[in-house]
Amino acid sequence: MQGKIAASLPATEQALIFRGGGQSGKSAARGLFNMYDTDKRTNNFMKMLMKLRFKNKHQLYAVLFLAAFSLTSLYLILIYHEPPKVYPDRHMSRQQVQIELKESILEETEQGCQFPELDPFSDEVMKFNKDIPKIKCEGVDWVECNRSECSVVDSILKKMRDVVCIYKDIVYLEDHDYKIGNPVKVYGDESYVLNVSDHVKVSCSGTALDGLGMLSTRWYGYKAGLRPVRVENVTAGDGINVMILCFDSTSHNGFRRRMPRSYKTLEEMGATVLQGYNIIGDGTPAAIIPLLSGKTELELPEARIKFAKNKLVDPEYFIFKILKKYGYHTAYFEDMPWIGTFQYRYNGFKAFPADHYLRAFFLEESKYGAKWWNGINRRHCVGAVPQYGLLLNLSKQFTGLQDKHYCFTFIADITHEDFNMISLADDDVVTFLKHMRESGKLDDHLLIVMGDHGTRYSPLRETYQGKIEERLPLMAIILPEKLKKNRPNALAALRNNSRVLTTPFDIHTTIVDAMGLKHLANDYVVPGANMTRGMSLLEPIPQNRTCGQAAVLSHWCVCTKWYNVEQSNNMYRRAATALAAFINNITEEVRSSCVSRKLISVDWVMRQRSNEDILNFRYGSDGDGLHHKYVTAAVKAQPSSEYYQAKIVMSPGWAVFEGSMKYYAKTQEFVVSENDISRITAYANEPACISTTHPHLNKFCFCKDRLSQFLVV
Repeated sequence: MQGKIAASLPATEQALIFRGGGQSGKSAARGLFNMYDTDKRTNNFMKMLMKLRFKNKHQLYAVLFLAAFSLTSLYLILIYHEPPKVYPDRHMSRQQVQIELKESILEETEQGCQFPELDPFSDEVMKFNKDIPKIKCEGVDWVECNRSECSVVDSILKKMRDVVCIYKDIVYLEDHDYKIGNPVKVYGDESYVLNVSDHVKVSCSGTALDGLGMLSTRWYGYKAGLRPVRVENVTAGDGINVMILCFDSTSHNGFRRRMPRSYKTLEEMGATVLQGYNIIGDGTPAAIIPLLSGKTELELPEARIKFAKNKLVDPEYFIFKILKKYGYHTAYFEDMPWIGTFQYRYNGFKAFPADHYLRAFFLEESKYGAKWWNGINRRHCVGAVPQYGLLLNLSKQFTGLQDKHYCFTFIADITHEDFNMISLADDDVVTFLKHMRESGKLDDHLLIVMGDHGTRYSPLRETYQGKIEERLPLMAIILPEKLKKNRPNALAALRNNSRVLTTPFDIHTTIVDAMGLKHLANDYVVPGANMTRGMSLLEPIPQNRTCGQAAVLSHWCVCTKWYNVEQSNNMYRRAATALAAFINNITEEVRSSCVSRKLISVDWVMRQRSNEDILNFRYGSDGDGLHHKYVTAAVKAQPSSEYYQAKIVMSPGWAVFEGSMKYYAKTQEFVVSENDISRITAYANEPACISTTHPHLNKFCFCKDRLSQFLVV
């Protein structure tokens, strides 16, 4: 996107930045009134005003506010008369990422990554914990599916006679289209065999035995199983199966707090939990795409809605399709299709990404997400079972297949809106983990329990610890017994690597290595690095590995320490102003629909320093189109370059943003990138007017047609 940052911001915004940020517009105005009350000329002005006739005191206050505003603006114009210089906008390409990473490598020390020491149970974070009532799913399901066979359950057959069920396949066509198959009647205890699809729409009727044979009862529901799939007989690899259970918005510490029984069970099962597992970008795609492909989104064919509206994601680049060539049976189970990993900012897959794929099922069952508004219990249920329970059950069935298999299960509905809800699944996840152990599946299964990232929209995320936790998701790995026997040093290497900086690229490499297919790993090396970007955790990883070498941009890297910039420091105002100006520039292309936001306060500005000390914040308190913009900041002597972060609040809607910027002292420029800006508060329906056409702008846009619902500060 091409655009220009406004030459300067309104003077009032600059005043709020310069004078301490945290004030609201009203409190800042009160401060100005107090200041001018002590000024003789202002007192004379007040006397003159009092001689005028006003209908009420509100008119007087309005005149006073305008006068104070004018004087403040004049003062700031005189003091800060030089507007920021504007440089051409540039779309962030893969080459620019490489340049930034190369610069990071040159700047980083050889000490490697020193991680923050965070107390997961500190008072600072525990205050956000809250009890959540159990999900109460209504009714009783008449039908259950076990792999490919669906039939009426015994408890219904014992209470009903003349039971007839009509099955209709829910047939996937592509990610945004499916069809309902022809009805097939099945009587009594007969089974319906899944063949065309993994999922069906079912309606049943029967007569209650205790109702004098006069009353007919009906039941409607949706069911999913596993249809038979032909798998090539290929002997390549070591025959290791893979089961990945991923929870949305789940940090390492968050999982410890909200899933204590599951975490304890993982420890008892000998899981290795990575302490330095660092995300590489914003949101779910940045975490999942590298894990499933070994690549970034910029290295794959363009399929983002903004840049290729008619181009769908090609599944051939992802591990599910690749493993088919090696005789693997594959499954990709994900809920919440209306905000799917490959559908929210992307155009979706053009064909099945895996043998078993639930998108068509959840589109039909949820009515394209409409059920989300039908109450807390219906929202999280599929019939009589919790939605997460359905995914766990399908994963359990899939891991019982005789064919070599790879399963990626992504659960979002109990974590995306309120992470506290994940605790509802604690007991069921324990049951799933124990099943994996007690069934003997861990003999040949690589089991991974993970999060894509920490919570992004919550009060916790507004704390400094919350910011760090967002970047350190859960990653727990249990190696199969077969692998440990064949590679005696693998477990020791994995445990030694648990305190080394690791990323989703490493998980992809580790998985294919464990399967005996290491040649499928991506051997890309960041320019200037002396090691591959993705490294196997089954082999030693250098302890001095840095974020630049691992392809983690500075905004997401937890390995360095950040220091508060004092409000009296000129860089405090400059950094916040540059960030606010850039945010408005991003929505310039849709200005007819989106308002220009106003900066109303600055929570903090921080400067990155060398990582000589371990961060200790035990009780600390504190998209699509990627763009670059250069904004001049007039400062005195500084290092050749350094990073800044700022947290600002903009109206309307009380939008809280956090952004990282690189400052070049020689040219006195900030470099701001959309890729390095996080929206901390949920935007809900703020960007509804452009969500379909410009989803990459969702976190920045506030639609003009919603202004009437908010008081603009």
